[in-house]
Amino acid sequence: MRNLIITAASVAFLASGAAAIAAEQTEGTVTSVNASAGTLTLQGGQTFQFANGKQLLGIVPGQAVGVSYQGTEGLGAFNPNPARASDSNS
Repeated sequence: MRNLIITAASVAFLASGAAAIAAEQTEGTVTSVNASAGTLTLQGGQTFQFANGKQLLGIVPGQAVGVSYQGTEGLGAFNPNPARASDSNS
């Protein structure tokens, strides 16, 4: 019985990793954002629903963003053009 539980836990762990690998990324310009509802819409019409709308605080329409997602579920929003250390020294 103990081996069955360990095997089942291992399979569940590996399956969760496979789901994370299946996540995709896209970049675009924000047309609308609603942090309280957890929604983000990009210029191309793609809308993502975030379980944690706090990830969207500070994002505004017209801003370029990157989104990691699975289906239409937003997993993370990020700056697609982060400043490089060499740029700040110029």
